[in-house]
Amino acid sequence: MRFLLSWLKEFIELSLHPSAIAERLTMGGVEVTGLTQIEGDWLFELEVTPNRPDLLSHLGIARETAALLGRPFRFPRWLQRQMLPLEGGPQPPSLQITLQDPEGCRRYCGLILEGVTVKAGPPRLTERLSRLGVRPINNVVDVTNLCMLEVGQPLHAFDLDKLEGSAIQVRRARPGETLVTIDGVSHPLTPEMLVIADGRRPIALAGVMGGRETEITPATRRILLESAWFDPIRIRRSSRLSRLGSESSYRFERGVDPAGVPAAAIRSARWIADLSGGNISGGLIDVGGSETPKVRIPLRPQRAAEVLGMPVTLSQQRRFLEQLGCRVAGTATLWQVEPPSWREDLRIPEDLYEELVRLWGYERCAPTLPPVARTAVVLEGRPPEDPWMKRQRQIRQWLVAAGMQEIMTHSLLSPEDLARGGSPFTKGAISLENPLSVDQGVLRNTLLVGALQTVARNLNRKATEGFELFEMGRIFSEDPGRRPKETSALALLVAGERAPAWGLRPAPLGLFHLKGILEMLLQRLRVESVMEAGSVSGGFLDPGIRLKLGKEPLGVLGWVDPKVLAAYEIPPEPAVAYAQIDLDLIRQAVTPPVRMQALPKVPPVVRDLAILVHEAATHREIVQAIEEAGAPLLKSAALFDLYKGKQVPSGKKSMAFRLSYSAGDRTLTEEEISATHQRIVGALQAAFQAVLR
Repeated sequence: MRFLLSWLKEFIELSLHPSAIAERLTMGGVEVTGLTQIEGDWLFELEVTPNRPDLLSHLGIARETAALLGRPFRFPRWLQRQMLPLEGGPQPPSLQITLQDPEGCRRYCGLILEGVTVKAGPPRLTERLSRLGVRPINNVVDVTNLCMLEVGQPLHAFDLDKLEGSAIQVRRARPGETLVTIDGVSHPLTPEMLVIADGRRPIALAGVMGGRETEITPATRRILLESAWFDPIRIRRSSRLSRLGSESSYRFERGVDPAGVPAAAIRSARWIADLSGGNISGGLIDVGGSETPKVRIPLRPQRAAEVLGMPVTLSQQRRFLEQLGCRVAGTATLWQVEPPSWREDLRIPEDLYEELVRLWGYERCAPTLPPVARTAVVLEGRPPEDPWMKRQRQIRQWLVAAGMQEIMTHSLLSPEDLARGGSPFTKGAISLENPLSVDQGVLRNTLLVGALQTVARNLNRKATEGFELFEMGRIFSEDPGRRPKETSALALLVAGERAPAWGLRPAPLGLFHLKGILEMLLQRLRVESVMEAGSVSGGFLDPGIRLKLGKEPLGVLGWVDPKVLAAYEIPPEPAVAYAQIDLDLIRQAVTPPVRMQALPKVPPVVRDLAILVHEAATHREIVQAIEEAGAPLLKSAALFDLYKGKQVPSGKKSMAFRLSYSAGDRTLTEEEISATHQRIVGALQAAFQAVLR
């Protein structure tokens, strides 16, 4: 928002230097981003937060400045006269205005001017517009723009002779309707959009932009001047769907003062009549202008002083609130505060607390620690921590202890970034109908894209050391016939070499390193999963390993395909290993109870077993057969050698296991060990045609 100091002085007496005014505004929570001297005047640029639409006008800035400086605010007499009701009172309207969507338009005012002459505006008016960054057009449009900058109410002027029928309808757009706006672009309309229509077709996208067919031209002689209150959500939706934005929509999206709608129309109409030689025909047409219910906020002034920790007296609090335009009534212990119509952001006592401390001055508040007793009360009432939140924190701690770093990437991606990896990434992806930007148009369906972008970004900045990254986040995918599916996932990625420690060589970070971290994590979570080698759906991991929890797919593990790495501008070296698991499935899993057992009193007996089996036999299947045959004396079976070579027949492989036998409380006899060992050998021979080596 821009405003001129000379215009501000029409509402408030100011003798301070502009820099002092800017400093006080900033200390009061209104950020001044620019201050420029322009030919004897000063131009202020403000960053206005969305909850303060009242600051989007010179009138609003003047009220705020007067309150922060403790100066009296004055309404110029000439402006008061311009806003007085029209003489003669209401007259029968020559134009019928209907609000078919009262939720989208709470109030609509119209005024008719006749005999106008459209021409260039006077120099004083056009110069003021130019200084504020608005292009002058003609005396009619310039007045509507300048009035908007003055009091914050957007207005629009229609060429009355170009309207068809003697009616104006404020309604939803109908399927198939289009509108050519004043910029010459044709826009398809949808029922979600609010439009202004005459007897035949839409003539404006309400609160956003007018139509070209009814715009003001040098041939215009009769004008319909519009001033209205439109629903902020409806205007924001229309602006986004049409990809149109304007100074009017910027204000309507944040909210305008419904009480100021008729006064702004009358002010503009009189101004246009003075500059164009026309006259106002008939009275003000005010539809839906019933008074809105008053908001009354209960405030205990003593409580306000305690919460803020400021020595503010009751009289000071009352004065601050009245400076903001509030009405204060009630007893000394309980006030009923009625905020002004232009302060939609004041609704609860905490809102008033914030206003009091702003006017008192943030810089005057001394930092203090809260009392211990009060803190204890707050902690006692705190609800218990969610067990799954605690478990997620443990997962992070375990992974960090394993040497990994957590990353956080955006859940919204550009379609181009997602499409780089090919069909595995785009399959089932959800596109947003109305994204905030082109770079955030698709919801991610995998955490791999963000992880690869992180690696590429670091490599571009010459960070070539090893990568050990993890991320916990949400992924989204389409579920035919149902609502989109949202899943909590955990991604793990390693690449390169781990940095050397004192006295140790660099350690490679690859698939087996990642597999070890994943097994450690699942073991601590007490999740009994199964890993199966084979192609992963989509083919972005080569080779891939599927993880299962029972019969449900738990996740994937493998090397990222070099083609995928190249698509994200990552060289083939270092190779990247990646794993992703479904945390929602782990959360739902029933974990076995922890069973404690005494340490064995005698050492175990260890024997090695080497066999030749077919290449198709998996490690998991063989270990499962050994454990079933060796129970109850067999305590562990660990593979320590795998060999394929000249001494091994084609299609075979040699596997050597270290078997540990123990009874726990006594020494095993040779007969017991031999019998169990032979039982294991027999089971392997029967199941896998194993041959002892």
